Amino acid sequence: MKVLDAQELLQIARDRTGLSDFGPDDFREGLDMLVQGVNADVAVRPDRVEHLRENVLRLLINRLWFQKDLAEHPEIMDEVIDAPIIITSMPRTGSTKLQRLLGASGDFQLVEYWKGHMFARIPGAPEGGREQRIAETRDYEKWLYEVSPDMITGHPVFTDEAEEEMQLFEYAFRTGAMMVFGSSSFFGWLLSADPTPAYDYLKMQLQYLQWQNPQDRKKPWLLKTPIHFGLEKQLNRIFDNPRFLVTHRDPVKCVPSIAGIAYNWHLLYADVEPDLNGGEAMTAYYGQSADDHLAWRDNDPDLQILDIAFSDITSNDEAVVRRIYEAFGLPLTEKSLQGMRDWSQRNPRNKHGGHSYSAEKFGTTDEAIRNRFADYIDRFAPLLA
Repeated sequence: MKVLDAQELLQIARDRTGLSDFGPDDFREGLDMLVQGVNADVAVRPDRVEHLRENVLRLLINRLWFQKDLAEHPEIMDEVIDAPIIITSMPRTGSTKLQRLLGASGDFQLVEYWKGHMFARIPGAPEGGREQRIAETRDYEKWLYEVSPDMITGHPVFTDEAEEEMQLFEYAFRTGAMMVFGSSSFFGWLLSADPTPAYDYLKMQLQYLQWQNPQDRKKPWLLKTPIHFGLEKQLNRIFDNPRFLVTHRDPVKCVPSIAGIAYNWHLLYADVEPDLNGGEAMTAYYGQSADDHLAWRDNDPDLQILDIAFSDITSNDEAVVRRIYEAFGLPLTEKSLQGMRDWSQRNPRNKHGGHSYSAEKFGTTDEAIRNRFADYIDRFAPLLA
């Protein structure tokens, strides 16, 4: 069934906005591959076809709005992104808790969920359409939990909280975040696709968000997404003086959990349940990412990196916070600490329910995971206990 048509989507976006400049043209290959993949691989539920189309249109329309602002305000590209703090780790290692905990301090610039979902200002709307952008994001958040309730136990998202800039990568149409559309062939293409255009666009998007919020310009950015794991050299390329937090946990516990979350994302649009062999694919993907991560560290001994164990994040988060602030020379005020303490008290572990899967459920084994991650496990064994 032909659910999507790339040229039709591009034209609808032009017609709705009256705009025609989508920015750098390198997004089109990914758009074409996504459209082909969805049409070939995904049995889209009839009642969700329109939602899927609107989701893709959201990405295209935001690109158009962004380019309009760039044309009218070229000073956006003068914004300086200096010394961001970037959490780059495998998923399921405590990185989300750490990001949101630090975000509660008020000391950082953040990509809140609504800023990723609707990153561009709406032309002609008061305050760039801030309230409309927040409202549309809240509607999307509500829809997510209505159609896939299990998502809230895996990786819950909240409109006003810090979220991964993985959302921003979607606008370049070359990111694993698009597993939401459920196309295996798109994911296969992505494994060999050059991530450079996505990272170039990410920097532009962050400059744009910073320009929209000049009151926070002096605060460092706090970024986080597992997409960066193994691609850190891209971050060194686009940012000056990046500082890295790497959270660690036994891959045997991470991989099945990652596969479980991917499974729930696939169910957003699919009419039939996907097969349960995601564990093998995730082992291969993140195993290669781990190898690339180790090579990146070995090739540059001057990197600013702080390694943190999952067990420390879950057992004594305030001690972890103090280590981070001290390591990066950040002033830690009582006000910041209290904001983080309050967040921690409001968000105990498993607040939204537990999330645990076996390797076997997703077509792999603990032994296969250990073998693939042998070098990583050997390097960071003390942090994985």
